[in-house]
Amino acid sequence: MSLVNKEGAKALKAQVLGDIDVRGFELSGAIYKHFSQLHEIDYYPVKNIEELLLRQKEYEVSQIGVWADVPKGLVRFSPSGASKCERELYYKAIKAPQDIQTMYPFQRRWTRNASAIHEAVQTDLLYAEYLLKDPSFKVARMNNGLPAWEKNLQTCKTLKHNGIEFALLGMMDGVLWYTKDGSKVGFEFKTKSTTIGAVGNFKMKDAQDSHKEQCVAYSILFGMDEFILMYESLAKDNWNKGADAKLDFRTFYLKVTEDDRNALLNKFSKIAKAVKENETPAGDFDKCLFCPYKTVCSKQEEDIA
Repeated sequence: MSLVNKEGAKALKAQVLGDIDVRGFELSGAIYKHFSQLHEIDYYPVKNIEELLLRQKEYEVSQIGVWADVPKGLVRFSPSGASKCERELYYKAIKAPQDIQTMYPFQRRWTRNASAIHEAVQTDLLYAEYLLKDPSFKVARMNNGLPAWEKNLQTCKTLKHNGIEFALLGMMDGVLWYTKDGSKVGFEFKTKSTTIGAVGNFKMKDAQDSHKEQCVAYSILFGMDEFILMYESLAKDNWNKGADAKLDFRTFYLKVTEDDRNALLNKFSKIAKAVKENETPAGDFDKCLFCPYKTVCSKQEEDIA
């Protein structure tokens, strides 16, 4: 088989890596091409898309101050907490006192920029399905016609695992239809804000484990197995680099398995049981950086010692 032939190389890769990896290459490559094709063209505001975005914003405003209906008396988890230390999740559940978090102005601008690019990427998805001749993906819609993302699809599920009940509440960046075969794919977008090298092939070999675990929670909430994770660097290469510019975004594929879901449900049920029995779980001290319970955790360790 000649490796000069692209189809031959693709077939060989399929034999070596197996069907799941081939599917992953296909979907991650398709979304990369999808965005790249959109950003190769000049385009102007499209009235029906902008009207849809206006409806979206009106709905978001209507939800300010509206809290999700979560069953009382149950420990509540969220997808963003899927990878967190069990002790941190326990402290959150029992409403332990949090440390005062100092946010510097540049850090607030950092998070502001990340939030802004999320909205821009979602807008890109709507424009891509309208402007591209053969779009690889289309944004799923809710029953009211709004895009299937963020607050629009926020869901709370009461789950029972290992005899323990708890709640899982969350929303995600989007649900896409893969136009080639009509399959439903979860879309999760992340930003990197330090250097463009953060999304380069050398530093980023795969999607982050914490983001994969987040997708496992989405799988439980929204009943899908396939996910695309996209990372974009807010830092860009020199404007004059042209076609030689460094990669500024990457795309990855994740297939969630039943074992993945069971592992996360085991974790959540274990913590919910610990809350019920007033039994503090062991800490994972590799995950302390962003934990807001360092003081109460340190005191716990002193008491144990």
